[in-house]
Amino acid sequence: MDTGIDRRRLLLAGSAAAVMLPSSAAVAGARQTTGKPSTTLHYPIRLSANENPYGPGPAARAAIAAITEDSSRYAFAQVAKLTDAIAAKEQLTKEGIVISSGSGELLHMLALTYCERGQLTSAWPTFGQIHAFAEKLGCEVRRVPLDDDMKHDLPALAKAVSANTSLIYLCNPNNPTGTVVEAAALRAFCEQMAQNTLVVVDEAYLDLVDDGATGSMVDLVRSGANVVVLRTFSKIHGLAGMRVGYALARPDVAARLRRLQLTFPNIIGVTAAEASLGDTEFLRTTRAALLADRQRICTVCDELGLKYANPQGNFVFIGVGMPTEDFRKKMLDSQIQVGRTFEPYTDYCRVTIGTTAETAVFLDALRRIIKS
Repeated sequence: MDTGIDRRRLLLAGSAAAVMLPSSAAVAGARQTTGKPSTTLHYPIRLSANENPYGPGPAARAAIAAITEDSSRYAFAQVAKLTDAIAAKEQLTKEGIVISSGSGELLHMLALTYCERGQLTSAWPTFGQIHAFAEKLGCEVRRVPLDDDMKHDLPALAKAVSANTSLIYLCNPNNPTGTVVEAAALRAFCEQMAQNTLVVVDEAYLDLVDDGATGSMVDLVRSGANVVVLRTFSKIHGLAGMRVGYALARPDVAARLRRLQLTFPNIIGVTAAEASLGDTEFLRTTRAALLADRQRICTVCDELGLKYANPQGNFVFIGVGMPTEDFRKKMLDSQIQVGRTFEPYTDYCRVTIGTTAETAVFLDALRRIIKS
């Protein structure tokens, strides 16, 4: 496939990802060898980017070590293998799978394909990458406020859709609030909207929701609806630095996206992603660790009388009782990095779930700051 990019620079980028691996492995190593969360602390503690603090699982690490020798090769065969694995897992044909350099690339591809002469409608605040890129293309972006529970307001979103709407973006669970829309309501909304426009459902954090809280919209893709589901290996799989994501779509929509693919995935990231896809034990234990510490944060917030949005991702959106930037500075004084301001919630802060040891340090600092 000719993508029109400098392939030598792409190869160097993929190699750089491998060089960076040992530092992430050092952070998570104790958990991978003992089955227990690492007690190692590295300052400043980064709880600001919704990364998985435990890093890649054992299968992905082994795959990375094995494929490094082939870093001089392009990932044609590895992309095909990952595509087949995802197609089997999601019960789709491989023609409906698009592998990308992170789901962020897919958002750009969607904007280029559907938004240049149209209108984008979504809830707000939400993950804003597609909005920023669409506006650079001259697209009108309609941002619909969340409801009182910081969830997507589906009736308000429906009212905001017009004849010019070419794409509806739904992040479920939502970033930065962590809230979800119940599966049946979301499915009905997507089915209705997809009759007239493309509906994109970003499921980056779906692996971390409470059982029964919501569900995937991939069944709509299987039925042939005009719906695209986005997934990533950046969250529960712990591969954010290796940039691998994928779209699930009707074959004709997938083909349109591929025509505007900007890069070709790197061999190390794709190989690690395929291995991680089948590492069910790592995914199970990592999910359990993150959800347990998410609950610990909620429990302390309850003790301190702090409000928070119902968290369904690997982060908690906390009402900290002061301007977000003031809270960030106080946390940084304790060598902890937390999330930025997300308007209009200027007294809420998004805090990523760290390791159990990192969570303990954060909770000590939270108590000090709130009680001071």
